Amino acid sequence: MPLFEHDDLHLIHAYLDGELDVMAALAVERKIAADPDLRKLADEIAALKKVLAEKFPLEPLPHSVRARIEAAFAPQTTPRMPSWAKIAASLLVVAALSSTLTGITLRRTAPQEIVVAELFDAHLRSLMAAQPTDVASSDQHTVKPWFNGRITQSPRVVDLAAQGFELIGGRVDVVGRTPLSTLVYRRREHVISLTEVSGRDQLELPFDRRAENGFNMIKWSNHERSYVAISDLNVNELEAFATAFRGAS
Repeated sequence: MPLFEHDDLHLIHAYLDGELDVMAALAVERKIAADPDLRKLADEIAALKKVLAEKFPLEPLPHSVRARIEAAFAPQTTPRMPSWAKIAASLLVVAALSSTLTGITLRRTAPQEIVVAELFDAHLRSLMAAQPTDVASSDQHTVKPWFNGRITQSPRVVDLAAQGFELIGGRVDVVGRTPLSTLVYRRREHVISLTEVSGRDQLELPFDRRAENGFNMIKWSNHERSYVAISDLNVNELEAFATAFRGAS
């Protein structure tokens, strides 16, 4: 019996329950379609959900139980508020809280954190896709010209196979509404996304290394270009990758 990652199971359940947004749902669909074992698992989970829904349909709360609950929470010393008034008051409170919390969240989310979130999202979407690249090649002379016309400046592409990091292709990620080049390398079964930002759009992120949900991120700058590498590699190996890339001719 094949072994599945916890995230795969979680995503399939969320997909079948309709809890994913459109982009995430499409990514899961592609991953299921590309993996016969995941497709079989999804079919089995869907069949189980159908059987449970047929065998154990939802039943309305008995009137006697509902009456006891309402009596237990009803005010004893003040006149009872009409149901419509309770509903209206609740909606007003929820709307006010929602508006306030949304405003607080937007004010407290720094632009750098939004960029970090978008970079991580792009890496995760690539892992859920059928392949993590738009152009698949280990030849730097094939990958580099593919970006011409897609971004303002072609990225620096180097061959690091001798250092144990295989180039497998590249893709375009949109971060802050700006299309950026992302090179994709592999070490064993670990994928590395290396995003390059050039010129005035260089990333001003307040860190050099960062860990997030089992992934590591390393940022460095070189003249007029800045780079962000993301992977589930341990931080020492990801640092070795950054060092190899910086030192390559």
